[in-house]
Amino acid sequence: MPRAAPRDCALEGACRSCVTGALFGLDLRRAKTIIAENHYTRSVPSGKSVVFQYEAAIVMFSIPANKNIAGFLGFGEVWELTRLWAPDGHRRNLLTEAIAFSVRAFRKMFPEVDALVSYADPNVGHEGTVYRAASWFFAGSADETRSYRDINGVVVARRAFHSGSKALRKNEIIALGYEQIKAKGKLRFVKPLTGKARRAWAKRIVASRNEQA
Repeated sequence: MPRAAPRDCALEGACRSCVTGALFGLDLRRAKTIIAENHYTRSVPSGKSVVFQYEAAIVMFSIPANKNIAGFLGFGEVWELTRLWAPDGHRRNLLTEAIAFSVRAFRKMFPEVDALVSYADPNVGHEGTVYRAASWFFAGSADETRSYRDINGVVVARRAFHSGSKALRKNEIIALGYEQIKAKGKLRFVKPLTGKARRAWAKRIVASRNEQA
């Protein structure tokens, strides 16, 4: 059962979201604005997404940008936890609880989805601690990616230039004053949701251990 809305609700007011957890209409638009203004990527995925609120935290799941991730992981249908945010100074364990709550709510809305995937970006100091605490499994590192750094030294993910109505080419991004840099591969974490996915993941773990033996 979702907690009642606290005074530090991210949406600043009583709303349907505080009762259901999922965000709709004006609540959803306000949450996306909060993410775009405060998340380190400064962007919101452009594809299909569903957003949940847990106390002051916001969690967003989206159709993965990488269309091959389900096959790579050996699952059927996969969604991605694309955004996780809470205001500075939030209470301890809030993000881990928000993930756990949102996963449960997501499963009720999309029981056909086999697994979730998410990424922790070591380039901004993220090591996936909250995912491990929420019982997600480490699934290796992604390949190096291209990012861009502005004149103030702020690093912006490449996808930030592809999440709006117009996708910018490399020369257009550089013309805006950004410098292209190579970034470390993100740390990948998975959360099997169905029995089929859990069995597939268990087989993958056994196979990996046998290869290392």
